Amino acid sequence: MKVTKLLIAALFCICFFPAKAQWRLGAEAGIDLSSVNIVTNHTQIGSHGGLTVDYAFKNRINLSTGVFHTMKGANTICADKLGYELLARLGYIEIPLQVGYRIPVASNIHLTPSVGAYFAWGVNGTGEFEKSATGYNPNESMNVTEWSNPFESHYYYTAESERKLAYAFNRFDSGLRFGLNAEIGQISLSFNYDLGLKDMWKGFEQAGLYKQLRNRNATLAIGYKFQL
Repeated sequence: MKVTKLLIAALFCICFFPAKAQWRLGAEAGIDLSSVNIVTNHTQIGSHGGLTVDYAFKNRINLSTGVFHTMKGANTICADKLGYELLARLGYIEIPLQVGYRIPVASNIHLTPSVGAYFAWGVNGTGEFEKSATGYNPNESMNVTEWSNPFESHYYYTAESERKLAYAFNRFDSGLRFGLNAEIGQISLSFNYDLGLKDMWKGFEQAGLYKQLRNRNATLAIGYKFQL
């Protein structure tokens, strides 16, 4: 939370620099390579798209933000020593705030490394999970269970018809963002990495997570910027 407050304060301070600036609006689309912070996770591929806003100062400082729909999630063995296997695709509306430095490389070509934060709100998703039977706890066996919206709690049944609860994923997510943007004229190619700092989910009733899950996401995108 302290990092977020310092970043927002820095953005406001930069806005009062005595330097001329240029507004640019744009649009971009690309792919998300998402995972979570545990070794049993498998990377998922999702879609990314939205609108961008840049505020470029003459001293090469660049502020960037936007509104995006991004797909993140998990595909992992995640809960208790027996192991639930979880697949969750999580759609967020995301707003990043980044400060960068625009480096001229050649005529009409710039590179902009940046750092900042992101804030996201979960809006849609799908999921499924299962748990295999074990010799010493056969009552925990279950078939694959579909989860129509992981942002809502879901009741499911074991193979022995025992009713249990999967808690909802937290809708709000935030964390740090690191980026590198290449511009060729008005075309942009960008790479961003989101390091989630919020716990995503508390797991299943009577089967807690052996490690808290946090979002990890790399985005590759191509865009076009309009100078105002």
